[in-house]
Amino acid sequence: MWKCLAVVFALACSSLPGQAADLTELETRWLQAGWPVVSYARQQALPLDIVVQPAARPGEPPLAMGFVDARCKLVLSMRGNPDAQATLDDIPAELLGPVVEAMTAHELGHCWRYVQGAWHTPPAGFTDAHDTAADDATLAAMKRDMRATRWEEGFADLVGLAWTQSRHPAQYRAVHDWFERFRADQPVPGAHHDTRAWLRRAADPAVLRQGATPFDQAMPVWRSEVDAGP
Repeated sequence: MWKCLAVVFALACSSLPGQAADLTELETRWLQAGWPVVSYARQQALPLDIVVQPAARPGEPPLAMGFVDARCKLVLSMRGNPDAQATLDDIPAELLGPVVEAMTAHELGHCWRYVQGAWHTPPAGFTDAHDTAADDATLAAMKRDMRATRWEEGFADLVGLAWTQSRHPAQYRAVHDWFERFRADQPVPGAHHDTRAWLRRAADPAVLRQGATPFDQAMPVWRSEVDAGP
């Protein structure tokens, strides 16, 4: 899936070196900021590796999750990617740790769904019957794909916020506001990354307080808006 510089680790270690030899300063900054989430993935025995791309392709996000051979790959695409620095610059200094942790927890939410065998499926009990009567089969398939991606992004955003609620409760509202600003620019309502309906549900941190893990905390709120978008 990627031409990789290296698999930095397979969760065999418990702490990130101050400056790993193969990492740039920017990559190290991102990893150090998100490391509490990576350590949590190890505690949860999630099959997570970290992969560094030698050169980012146009439009790639600095941080993303992929899946190869039944393992999750947290992919850093930061070399030659101006968004990697711009994203950090856009985060207020006092929120850098909590926001990058929330972003990393978002990606861990994707990993958890994949490990559960539930990737691109709706919540239990929900049937996607919107396009059964559509005249344009191609358009219907595109809409189904858009909804499936939107479900995953909504769940992952809620995992990021659940992490914040439990680990950085004093910064919850500021992190939630950051997510809302980040998701505000959508090409069309209900697009692949339009998670705004779930974010509105999670404006009150109290809705994310029940559950032993961030995944458990996110699930009830996610189920409450399974039809978010057109």
